[in-house]
Amino acid sequence: MVERIEVAVEDLLLDLENPRIGTVQTQAEALEAIVELNAQHFRGMISSISEHGLDPGDSFYVIADDADPGAFIVVDGNRRLSSLKVLQNAALLNGTSLADGVKKTITTLVDSAAAKGPDAVPCVVFDDRASADSWIERRHGAGLEGEGRIAWGALEKQRFQHDRSLLDVIDFVERNSTHSDDDWAAVKKSVQAKPSVLARFLESKAGRDWFGFAIEEIDGVKHPTFTVDPKSALSFLTKLMEDIRDKVVDTRTYNKSGEIEGYFDRHADAKAKRSAKAQKFDAARIDDAEVRPRKDAKPATSKKSPTKTSKPKAARLTLAPLRHAFKQPETEKGRQLVRECSRIRLDQPLASAFLLRAFLQHTVDAYMETHKLPFHEKDAQGNTKQLDLKVRFERVYAHLVSTKAAKGGDLHGVKSTLTARTDPVSIQSLNDYHHDKYRIPGADVLRNAWDSAEPLFVAVYGAA
Repeated sequence: MVERIEVAVEDLLLDLENPRIGTVQTQAEALEAIVELNAQHFRGMISSISEHGLDPGDSFYVIADDADPGAFIVVDGNRRLSSLKVLQNAALLNGTSLADGVKKTITTLVDSAAAKGPDAVPCVVFDDRASADSWIERRHGAGLEGEGRIAWGALEKQRFQHDRSLLDVIDFVERNSTHSDDDWAAVKKSVQAKPSVLARFLESKAGRDWFGFAIEEIDGVKHPTFTVDPKSALSFLTKLMEDIRDKVVDTRTYNKSGEIEGYFDRHADAKAKRSAKAQKFDAARIDDAEVRPRKDAKPATSKKSPTKTSKPKAARLTLAPLRHAFKQPETEKGRQLVRECSRIRLDQPLASAFLLRAFLQHTVDAYMETHKLPFHEKDAQGNTKQLDLKVRFERVYAHLVSTKAAKGGDLHGVKSTLTARTDPVSIQSLNDYHHDKYRIPGADVLRNAWDSAEPLFVAVYGAA
C-alpha cells in the first residue's frame, strides 16, 4: 500500500544516493551532479516545465526523511525536481561549483521563463527505499521480461510522430515483392530490428540521387517519395533488405558514403527509367504478370483447429526475481542484499554465488540473533569456537521446526541442498567458489538455488 499526496517543492529533497550520479554528501553536490549529466538536457527540462508544466501522469516517488520531519527524499524524479527548484530559485546554482558560463546560461533562461512551475507536486509515498525499488526498476530497468517500461524503437517513434519515411518504404516492398510469407517475415523482422541501416542508404547522397528520394509532408504526415521506375526501386530494395537479413549489409560494413555509393553502383540499375513527377511509396503499385506467392489464396484447411501449444516462459536472467514471496528484511544491509540479488544477472556467476551466500548467511545470523541462539560452543578440548555457517543453518532449521514456525517438509528441499557435500550450491560449494580458483557455478544452478532457498527466507522474514 502506498499513499498519494501533494508535497510542496520546498519540502522535497534531492536523493544523495541517486543511481544517475552515485553517492554525494549535500543537496548542492546533488544539484551540481545532475546539471553536469547534460547541461543542455537540464536547460531543456527547465524550458519544458516553464512552457508545459509537469507530466500530469508522472508522480514523484518519495520516502520520508528521518532527519527532517515533514521533508521527503525523492527517490525517483530528481532531474525534474532539480530543474523545478532552479526554475523557482536560480540562486541555488551559486552553492555549486559549476562553471560560471553554465550558471549564467541557466540563470538567463530562468529569468526569461514565462512560468515557474507548480509550488506543490503529486507524490507517491513509499515506506522505504526497498519498497520503492521494484517500481523504480520497472520505470528505468531494461528488459524485465516485459514487466517494465520498454523504450520505443525508431519505427515506433516514427509512427507516433506521423513520420512514414521508412514505414512506407517497407510497406512498398511488402506489397509488391515476390517473397513467400516465411521469407518476407524474416526479411521484415531484420529490417525493422535495425531501421537505421535502411535509413542510411535512403538518405545518403547516392540514395537521394538514384531514387530521387525526398520527404513530402501532407496534412501533418511525412511521406517518402521517389522518381525512379517502381520496378527498379523494388528490385534494388529487395536486394538491400535481403542483404540486411543475411547480415551482408549493416552499419559496420557500409558505414562511409563511399561504401554506400559502391553498393549502389553494383546493384542499382543505372539505366532505370525516371518520371518527372515524384510519386509516394505508399501509393506505388506494380501490376504485371509475375507470380506473387504471398498474394495467392491460402489452401483450404479443415475446420479442426490446430492444437495450441503454449510457449515456454523464458528462464529468469537474474539471480532472484523482482518480486519475492517473503517480507523485506528489517536491516538495511538485508534489504540491500535483496535488491542486489534481484538485479545481478546470471552471466556474472561468481558474483551471483557470492551474493547468494551473503544473503543466506545474513538470513541465518539474523534469525539466530533474534532468537538468541548461540554462535559459539566449546570443542572437545574446551576451546570456544564459532560455529560455521553449515552448523548455524542446521541449528536454525531445527529451531524453526521445533517451534513450529515452519514445517519440516517445507524446508526439506533447502536443507538437503545446503547441507549436502556434493550439491553444486551447498554451503560448502558456495565457499569453494570463493576459494577454489577453478570452480564456477552455472546459471541454472544458481537460479534453482535461489528458488529452493525461498522457503527459508519466508520462514525467517515472514510471507509477503
